[in-house]
Amino acid sequence: MTMKLSKNIAALACAAVLALTLSSCSGGAGAAGESGGSGAGAGKKIGLIMLQGDTYFQGIQTGLEEAVKADGGSVTTGLSNNDPATENQVALNMIQAKMDAVLIQPTADEASLATMKAIKDAGITLICYGNCVGATADPANVDGVIQSDNTALGTGTGEAAAKYLKEKVGDTVKLAILNCDVASACKLRKTGFLDALKAAGIKVDVVTDQEAYLTDKATPVAENILTANPDVDVFWASNDGGTAGAVIGTKGSKKPVFGTDISTQIAGFILEADGNLQATTGQDPVGTAKGAYEMAKKVMAGEKLDKHSVELPGIVYDRANPETTNKFLGK
Repeated sequence: MTMKLSKNIAALACAAVLALTLSSCSGGAGAAGESGGSGAGAGKKIGLIMLQGDTYFQGIQTGLEEAVKADGGSVTTGLSNNDPATENQVALNMIQAKMDAVLIQPTADEASLATMKAIKDAGITLICYGNCVGATADPANVDGVIQSDNTALGTGTGEAAAKYLKEKVGDTVKLAILNCDVASACKLRKTGFLDALKAAGIKVDVVTDQEAYLTDKATPVAENILTANPDVDVFWASNDGGTAGAVIGTKGSKKPVFGTDISTQIAGFILEADGNLQATTGQDPVGTAKGAYEMAKKVMAGEKLDKHSVELPGIVYDRANPETTNKFLGK
C-alpha cells in the first residue's frame, strides 16, 4: 500500500463509513466437486460500484450476485449517486474491506481517475463496466473494460425514429430531449441518436435538452416541456428513467416518445395499444455483469484477457415489431 493511499484512507475512512453503508450478499461455499465453487472466483470478495439504483443497475447487481454466489464468493455493493466524492468514499470502504476485485461504472472521466488509481494501488483487480472512456478505459488505469456500445444504443433508436417520423410527421421535426449527460455514456447515446436522424435526412430543431434521468423527476420535466412547447413533435430520452418519465409526462398528448434502455415497465409501454412509446434500444445488464466478473476472474488468476476492451450490442424494441418485446417479457 502506498504512503499516499494510506493518508487518503486515514483522512476519509470515518467519513466514508458515515456517508454510505455498503450491503453484502454472500454465497455459501460450493459442495465438493461442484464447478461453481472452484476456480479463480472461489471465495472471492467482489465490490460493485453503481451510479444509481435504477432498473439497469438492479440487473447488473442481480447478474453479478448470481455469478459470484455460484463460485462461493460474496458481493459488496455501493451507490455513487453520480457524485465523484461519494464514489471515492465507497471505494475507500471497499479498499478497507480488502475486496479481491472491484467492478465500477465511473461517475466521470478525470474526476473518477484518482479513485480508480487508489483501487489499483491497493492491489485490487479493477474492471470498468460502463461509462469507460479516455483515461478510465486506459489499460494503465483499469484491468479490463466491458460495456454497451453506447453510440449504437442511440443509433438503434434513431433509425427507428427516422422511419416513424418520415411516415408520420415529416422531414423537419421539433425535438425535446431528456438527458443523463452527467454520464459520458449518455452523451454518446445522444450523438448516435441525432446522427441517425441526420443520416436519414431528418432536419432536427432541438427545442430543449434537459437533465432528467430518474422517473419521478423526469415526469414533471416532460409535462413542463409539453406545456411550454405544445408544438413539439417528438421526445427522446437517453436512459430508462428518462424514458419512463417522458412517457408518463406526455400521456394523452399522442406525442411520440423514443427512448433508451429496457425494463418490464418500458416493455409494457411499448405494447400498450394506445401508448406513445414507439421504440427503445436496451442493454444487457446481466450479460454485462457476468462478463465483467469473468474478466476479473481471469485477471485474479494471472491470465491474459483475450481483449482488454469489449463492447456489447444493444437490442431494438419497436412497437412495429412486438415479437422482440414479448420475448423480453418471456411471452
